[in-house]
Amino acid sequence: MATTLKLFVDKEMNRVVFAESGNDFVDVLLSFLTLPIGTIIGLTGKQSKIGSMSRLYESVEDLDVNLLQAEACKDMLLHPRSASEEQCKNLKVNVNNTNMTKYYICSSWSCCSEAHQLISTVCNAPCRCGRQMNQVICKKPPKVVAKGNDGVFVKGDVTYMISDDLQVSPVSTASALSLLKDLGIGLRTTFEEHNVRVSAEESTPNPTRHCQEKGFTIDDPAISLLKASLISNTVLTDVFSLENPIPKKIGYYRRMVASTINKAIEDGILHEDNYSNN
Repeated sequence: MATTLKLFVDKEMNRVVFAESGNDFVDVLLSFLTLPIGTIIGLTGKQSKIGSMSRLYESVEDLDVNLLQAEACKDMLLHPRSASEEQCKNLKVNVNNTNMTKYYICSSWSCCSEAHQLISTVCNAPCRCGRQMNQVICKKPPKVVAKGNDGVFVKGDVTYMISDDLQVSPVSTASALSLLKDLGIGLRTTFEEHNVRVSAEESTPNPTRHCQEKGFTIDDPAISLLKASLISNTVLTDVFSLENPIPKKIGYYRRMVASTINKAIEDGILHEDNYSNN
């Protein structure tokens, strides 16, 4: 599956000012916060430059299992499970689309039913009794069903504004004006509107110069967003190609900004001398 968003681009500066989207894309961004560090490194590649964590990940890969408490420890560290994986299976785009988690108990029935009663998501994890936990049990996952227009993490049919550095907020006059003023954007700026499609399977057609300079390449849009979010403050500009634009509407947002500001002045939200008409 896929989700879409609308990019508003300052063509003169060759940057994404912000994007607009519904619940689906915002849910994808929020799902990044549920991912364990080991999973993120596995998804984005060991060369993702996440500080020293990538080196630590490589060290665990190369570590002799005889130095670990159990062979299962390596799997725990390199492939940790997310506590929200069941919820994330309902995302339009799930970057961590792993198989359903299996649960294991001790091979000794008396231990798992009376003594220690432990459960693990890793096969052959050591039990307190000294045996291995390798007996699969059936555990019914919680049923997560969104109501109406609700998303996975957010609810209601809301349009969101996402800045280039991934600040997320509902679209409003106040938030739009605040962002434009912070970026020093005046009413004479010409914007282009780009509609883009984000999936976890397809590749973006043209890796941008920004991506190459920052040390990562386009694998697919969703993974690239995750990777860029860890090392960049201009995520949307870095990930989506602006040099070979997809169909756009020029000037639409310029008119929209002007009408939004005029309405804000009429409603008393904004004073005319507080916003520079550059």
